Amino acid sequence: MTRAAIVPTLLVFAALLTACNTTDALTPQVDIGDSSARASSSPVTQSEAERMAGSRQRVFAQSSQPNGYHPAYDQSQQAYRPGTGAPPTTMQEQADALSRSSSSPAASAPIEEQSLPPPASSGEFPAQPAQPPAGEQPQQTAALNTGASSARGNTVRFLPIIGAPVQAVTPLSRQLGAEARAHGLSIKSSTDASSDYILKGYLSAFSDDGKVTVVYVWDILDSAGGRLHRIQGQESVPTAAADPWAGVPASVMQQIASKTIAEFSSWRQTRGG
Repeated sequence: MTRAAIVPTLLVFAALLTACNTTDALTPQVDIGDSSARASSSPVTQSEAERMAGSRQRVFAQSSQPNGYHPAYDQSQQAYRPGTGAPPTTMQEQADALSRSSSSPAASAPIEEQSLPPPASSGEFPAQPAQPPAGEQPQQTAALNTGASSARGNTVRFLPIIGAPVQAVTPLSRQLGAEARAHGLSIKSSTDASSDYILKGYLSAFSDDGKVTVVYVWDILDSAGGRLHRIQGQESVPTAAADPWAGVPASVMQQIASKTIAEFSSWRQTRGG
């Protein structure tokens, strides 16, 4: 190539280099697309927001609850994080504090010896009678047993009275029956062997210095005829009668009958029936 041909070629090449730009030469040739369309981007996630804020927040639990409720902590984890307020700030700490407390200010005082209120209406069941204390029950039982024992031996029969005439025995027998019934005794026939007790009487009267003395003796026998006890005494009355029994009034015989039954009843009580 001649010198005249080389010079024009170099000038053309220099002009091309001047027209070129370094930045344009380094920019890759890619398809940018339609510049009129708005570019779309994905929404910022919770984790990205936490990272941008510079703090780590506990993520929500994945399981959703009814009515759109989401717990603020993962329920699968058993560790609890205390709050920032005055303790206790969490439900668990409050429960622990109550369990450690020995007493509750809201607890009522012990109920001691308080009577129940009366029924609100008359249609309810009537109140049951109060039970007596346990210490009083043996005494009541003993009293019932005593009454039962007394009721066991309350039958009596009188054998024919020996030693007194009819006019003296008649007021005596009538008063004996009245006094016996007054003391709760049941009189059996003189031939009834089922009675609990048998009374066998002996009477005697004698005159001495213007008075008559009546002596009486009563043997108390069991149902088999064995003697259990003896009652004896005497009554005196002034008289000038030749016959001792003729001078004894009915009132004296009635007095003997009253004393006899009174002593018999007293003896029965001492032996329990």
